[in-house]
Amino acid sequence: MDSLREKIGFPYTQMPTDFMTYGVGGLADTASLCGAINGAAAAMTLVLGKDDWKKIVKELVNWYTKTPFPSDISNQYAKDHKFLVEKYKSDKVFVSSVSRSTLCHVSVTKWCKASGYASGSDERSERCGRLTADVAAQAVVLLNQFADKNFKAVTASPASAECVPCHSLGKDYKLGQYTRGEEDCVLCHTPHEIKK
Repeated sequence: MDSLREKIGFPYTQMPTDFMTYGVGGLADTASLCGAINGAAAAMTLVLGKDDWKKIVKELVNWYTKTPFPSDISNQYAKDHKFLVEKYKSDKVFVSSVSRSTLCHVSVTKWCKASGYASGSDERSERCGRLTADVAAQAVVLLNQFADKNFKAVTASPASAECVPCHSLGKDYKLGQYTRGEEDCVLCHTPHEIKK
């Protein structure tokens, strides 16, 4: 939002952002939806039309679940003190991990197990700051692709493409319409579970 205020001005100078503080710690510290995704999605809805924001946000979610965080770029920025922050919790280069989920607690748990740092450590906090920078950068990439008419959504995984026709939002329970979602099914479920 700060960038939109600086680069574009009105109407972004008139929009409050304090209401977004609920997103801290994965929605009021519940470690649910990652705040980086939540914040980026909120900003995207402000700059895109009502028929466009969903496909861009869906692509950001898809990218998030498959991307190693923190990225090599954000690790290097931190090491070189190129992030525009006064105080780093750590300027070490961290190991990266892929969350395979949009949930904060899954993302943090996988990274803590990969890195050996505890969830309450300064290093974990710094890692999430770097992840947020990575997500913001990708949001800008997607928005620019859309503005340049170069945006192409990645197709669903073969497993998801097989699951979604039956297991989706619908009114017939017997056909499998008792769930909904568009994330890659095999991120959480094994193919064996999906076939049950």
